[in-house]
Formats: sequence, structure tokens, C-alpha cells
Amino acid sequence: MAVGTHLRIRCSTCKRVQLHVITALSGSRVDQIQCKVCLRSRKYRTKDGANGSSKRRRQEAAEVVPPEVIWKKLLDAASERKTIPYTFDKQYQVHDLINHDTFGLGVVTDLPGPDKARVAFKEGELLLICNR
Repeated sequence: MAVGTHLRIRCSTCKRVQLHVITALSGSRVDQIQCKVCLRSRKYRTKDGANGSSKRRRQEAAEVVPPEVIWKKLLDAASERKTIPYTFDKQYQVHDLINHDTFGLGVVTDLPGPDKARVAFKEGELLLICNR
């Protein structure tokens, strides 16, 4: 693992599984992470509360998929759809292609609420407001 690598784990602030970026290492051990949604930094802990065994760390490292890979697969699957400019007042559907002014091209992956859309961008997944 290296600084800048992304992990998909539960954020203690957001209370959801979110994309996190590694911000500090101690040797080969992850020390600190930052949530890509709420931007809160915290110490990295494994599920058992400790730093875990090397076997556990190898398993977690194998599960890490760069957000660019996920984004590219989703983009390929939704390539037939027309790109929609992102605005707050539009209602989106899963697999819609949206073009955000700041984050670029994204694919709607989930609609967790009537006014929210989870969108996968090249840098990672974000929760955006919509239908307002």
C-alpha cells in the first residue's frame, strides 16, 4: 500500500461505507486515512481494533480496486446513454451519464433517497443532491 491508495471502508462520521484515501504510513502499515466524502481524517483501524496481522493486511490490499477502474467499467456499460449536464433540479436514474462542472463525467450508481444520487467519478464515488 502507498499514500494516495484508495480503500472502501465504513466512515465513522458518515456512518456509511465510503471511499477513503491513505494519508500516512508507518513502514508498510497504514496509519491514517481520510474520507473522500466528509474529508475527516482519522487513524486507520482494522475490524478487530488493532493493526491486524500481515495476512489480514494482504487480504485487504487484494480487495482494493482503484476508483478509475470502477469508473471505466461503469462508463463502458453506460456508453449507449446520452450525457446529461448535472444540475440540482433534475431527477436521475441508475446508469445515467452525467457531466459535472467540477468532477467531470460520472455514472449514477445508486439512488439512496428521493433527492440524492451516488455517482462514480474518475477520482471516486460522491453523493450528490438532485431533484430539488
